[in-house]
Amino acid sequence: MRKIHIILATTAIAFSSASLADLRVSSMSNGAWVKVTDNGQPAANATVSLVNVPQVRQTFQTDENGRVFLPISLNNSRSIKFKAVTEEGNVYSRFAFHSDKKR
Repeated sequence: MRKIHIILATTAIAFSSASLADLRVSSMSNGAWVKVTDNGQPAANATVSLVNVPQVRQTFQTDENGRVFLPISLNNSRSIKFKAVTEEGNVYSRFAFHSDKKR
């Protein structure tokens, strides 16, 4: 029973700290807009990259509103992992579906 309590407490802490950050992705046919927030505030100067897209190796930096556009040119639709690192060193990631078709 004690192990269950420890597991539940650990899970609650993990989920509560994850809610302090947000990485929102809006996919478009030629790329994606990413907005990074940390503790509810825009994360200016956060470094954003694509983890599982070897064609795009560069990193991008958010503006003062925590937003950045990442150009993505793929031959097929797929799930892409976006990663953001804030100036404080906090790391956040999220998978988002990207389609090469115009919407």
